[in-house]
Amino acid sequence: MKLGKYILGLALIAAAFTSCDTENKGAIYEPTVANISFMTAEPSTVVTKASSIEIPVALSRAIKNGSYTANVTLTDAPVNVSLKSNQVTFADGEGIAYATVVFNEMEPGETYTAKVSLSEADAKTANTEFGEQLATSTVSVMCDFNWIDAGTCDLYDFTCAMFGLPAPTEAKGVKVIQGERSNVYRILDPMEALFPGDPDNDHDYLEFTLTDGKMSFTEGFHVSYWGYYIYYVPSQYGSYCFVTDDGNTHDFNFLLNDKDGGLYSGGRMVIVYPGN
Repeated sequence: MKLGKYILGLALIAAAFTSCDTENKGAIYEPTVANISFMTAEPSTVVTKASSIEIPVALSRAIKNGSYTANVTLTDAPVNVSLKSNQVTFADGEGIAYATVVFNEMEPGETYTAKVSLSEADAKTANTEFGEQLATSTVSVMCDFNWIDAGTCDLYDFTCAMFGLPAPTEAKGVKVIQGERSNVYRILDPMEALFPGDPDNDHDYLEFTLTDGKMSFTEGFHVSYWGYYIYYVPSQYGSYCFVTDDGNTHDFNFLLNDKDGGLYSGGRMVIVYPGN
C-alpha cells in the first residue's frame, strides 16, 4: 500500500507541474561553453598480438555549431608510444572526434600505458552543469604472446576442503600452453578440470612463470573458486602466499579473497608439471 500511495503522489506532482508550466513549455537548455571532454577516463585494455597498433580515443563537445580544434598532449608514456597528431578537429555539426595514440615496437607479454590530456585552454571549457568533464584518458595496450602447446600438468587441489569437499581433488592431463620464446605458461580452465560440469566454474586460466625449476605467480587476483578468488600477494602475506618447489612438483599456497575485503587462509594446490 505504501508503494501505491508513493506512485500516486508522484503522479499528482507531475500533473501539477504539467498544468503550471505553460509559460516555459518548449524551453530547451542550450550550453554556452563547449565542455570539451574525453568520453572515457580509462578504456578497457586492448589486447593484441601485433607489435604496432593505433588506438582511437574519443572526445566530445557540447556545442556542435561550427568546426573546432582541440589540442591534446601525451604524458606518462614510454618512448614507443606517440600521438598521431596533437590536434583533434570536430567537424561542423559533429559532437565527437578522435585523437589517435600510436603504439610501436611492442614486445610480447608487455603492457604499455599512456595518458592523453586536454590542453589548459580546452580544459577551461568545462561546463559541469551540462555534464562532467574528463580532462584525461589513460590508454593501455597489452601485447599478447603467440601461445603454443606446452604439454599437460596434474593438479591436486586441497582448497576444496574449505567448501566441504573431499581433498585432494585430482585432475590429470590438464592442458598447458606457453608464450612462445618465454617462460610464461598458462594452465587452461583448471576449475573445470577439477570440478567438471559445475555451473559456477570460473572458465579462465592460471598463469605462472617457470625459471630453472622454480614456479612463480604474479601478485594479485587469479582464477576463482565459486566466487572466492585466488589472492596471491607474498610481499604482504608471505606466511600464506608461497610456492615450494621439489623437482616437477610445485606446492602453491595462497589466500582466498571474496573481493569484499574478506581474506581466508588455507588455499593450496599442488601442480605437477614435467615441462614440455
